[in-house]
Amino acid sequence: MPGFYTTFEAARLLGVSLPTVVNWIEARRLKAHRTPGGHRRIAREELAAFMLRHGMPVPDELSGAAPARRKVLVVAEPGPAREGTARQLAVAGYAVEQAAPGFAAGATAARFAPDAVVLHASGPDGGESLRAFRADRELAGVPVVAVAHADWGEPLREAGCAAAVTRPLVDGALAAAVDAALRASGPAPLKIRGGRRARAKRAGDAD
Repeated sequence: MPGFYTTFEAARLLGVSLPTVVNWIEARRLKAHRTPGGHRRIAREELAAFMLRHGMPVPDELSGAAPARRKVLVVAEPGPAREGTARQLAVAGYAVEQAAPGFAAGATAARFAPDAVVLHASGPDGGESLRAFRADRELAGVPVVAVAHADWGEPLREAGCAAAVTRPLVDGALAAAVDAALRASGPAPLKIRGGRRARAKRAGDAD
């Protein structure tokens, strides 16, 4: 199995035309290097990561190269804002699930075992959902990144958020905040063990 692919081979795996791959490389969306002979080569790991970032199915040929995706739970009321947040995180390479504040958030967290939570804050204290996550023994170590008004940043951090990102979201800002929060919290993902129904109830008493 090759460690590097030509642009032609990459186009085949991506299911796009050769000029499209070249355009992505020139736009620095897809990383490649040149051989001493001037030919472009794309690392197997980079190709797999690119597919994950853009929601493309990873073929079996690249499955071993695909990095494990960190999991993010987006907690917000259903609607375009939540969908947009989830889409930004998925494009950045995260595995994403969504839940409404309240019982659904607690139940989804117990099942999904997120590495981080993105919370659309309903107030400067983060609301009942944030308090429930911070009070839960199994979820207390999961970093929470709030999406909030600009003047809520400091109160939200005092309430237990790892970071607060101002809305409307600027491209890349949310993913960068989640990435920083995950690095600060350490590499090991949270493991949810037993008692899921009880934890869902505690984390789920709604905003």
